[in-house]
Amino acid sequence: MKHRLNRVGEVVDEVSPGISLQIPSADGIDVEKLSRGGTITTDTCNTAQKLRRILIGAIRGAFDFDYMHHLRNIWFGNMEKKLTTKLNLILKASLDEIDPKLRVSSSISAIIRAVDKEFSLSSNYPKGHGEVFLEWMREKHPGELLLHVERSSGSRQDLCTEGSMAIIMNYPYYVEFLDQMLRKIQKKGQKPSNLQQNLFIALTSSEMIALVRLLFILHISICMPFRWLAGKTHELQNHNWGPISMGRVLDTLEAKLIKIKSNPRLILNEDFIMGIFQEYLDELPEFRHYWDATFNERQMAVISRKSGAKVVHYARLRGMLFSPRRKTVRDTILRVIELVKIAADAILTELHDDSKATYKYLSRSKSEYCWKKCSTERKAALLGNTATNDEADSTLGGTTYQVQRYGRINLSNAAAVNDLKMNVFLHRNTNSKNDKKPTGIFHEYSEELRHAIVLTAM
Repeated sequence: MKHRLNRVGEVVDEVSPGISLQIPSADGIDVEKLSRGGTITTDTCNTAQKLRRILIGAIRGAFDFDYMHHLRNIWFGNMEKKLTTKLNLILKASLDEIDPKLRVSSSISAIIRAVDKEFSLSSNYPKGHGEVFLEWMREKHPGELLLHVERSSGSRQDLCTEGSMAIIMNYPYYVEFLDQMLRKIQKKGQKPSNLQQNLFIALTSSEMIALVRLLFILHISICMPFRWLAGKTHELQNHNWGPISMGRVLDTLEAKLIKIKSNPRLILNEDFIMGIFQEYLDELPEFRHYWDATFNERQMAVISRKSGAKVVHYARLRGMLFSPRRKTVRDTILRVIELVKIAADAILTELHDDSKATYKYLSRSKSEYCWKKCSTERKAALLGNTATNDEADSTLGGTTYQVQRYGRINLSNAAAVNDLKMNVFLHRNTNSKNDKKPTGIFHEYSEELRHAIVLTAM
């Protein structure tokens, strides 16, 4: 006979028959569910690929697919390596004259991480000056737009493009602040910070400004639209758009990169470069809405103590890239044109390497994964499925955040807290107009089951 416990743990009466119906059965956890048109999506490491092959062989009716965000990161990781090699050759004489202890590098990821350490407004690096810099900006440059480097930790390969956004917009303020700080330290006879010296050297280099200009052009013209299309694939089945449709996107990207490689001046042609995925803007209303909102509506607050003024920051950034007012940026034209040939060739090399995962999605591969050769049945079966592992990545990222923030928290507890937040499990609906979240599942359980859950956790 089933019983329930009161708040002090005493058995008081029999549990209502309906309570067991609210608890999902463990029998529902079954890998065979994938046989009903499910997709097994992994990254490209050998272990993940082998596991995927085993599962596909064991489960009839399941499909396999590569994690599109991972593929994109691989291209840009290879591109950054090629650009770093090129700049090392261009700047060899200058780099040889710099004290090795300053660790000055032409690697943009290294520079972006250094910028985050010194200027992060969250002041998450003990030797940085984020708070001092923010106060300095409020005093010296009120009303200016100040961007920050996002998620610069870890081994993110698209950091090179996304992180360039803050540098291309903020570098004059960074340089001015560093100059003043280093002069003050010199007057006091103190030892200057290696981090500040490193950044001052890197950010006063015209080659570095050319590099971040190029990388951010690639970010808003390729990374951002490709990321959206891959991440929203499962929501676009009403437009006959599914994971296999990403093969079309890759064919388009390949064709446009070939044009850029043969005519590198196209990188500064705003109409061409921002129209790389124009056909999908015309085809998918949701994509058009995202694009217009990003460049015409989404706003960010400027540096100010009280006004709270906002600007459409991506529109301003786009102007900075294609119609720059700063002479330093205008003078980078030739270097940008020189570097984009390296960048386009590096990405195309990754796309055309038949030993890499991306190749099979191109029409030139003639594989069952590409748009032209994929069967109509396979395309239809995959509609509504994802082309990414965002849910799994989000879970891992959220758990990592809990561990980083609370130090000695048990890993399973960190994962549980993250799951509670992701699924708004404990959300209590306030009936407020601004409260758009649904009532958390915890509050939909009966009072008896809620007591049981809490007592079990205790």
